[in-house]
Amino acid sequence: MRNKMFKAMMMLGASIFTFFALATSASACGYGFYQPKEPKCLRDE
Repeated sequence: MRNKMFKAMMMLGASIFTFFALATSASACGYGFYQPKEPKCLRDE
């Protein structure tokens, strides 16, 4: 009984952490498309 409870808690924890990891990585990839404009003082002209 105790082993089954431990296994169920581990599966629940792993699925919750997986969900948060996927949600965080998806939002981080959205920020990767943002390209700020280069300041005039740093441009090679």
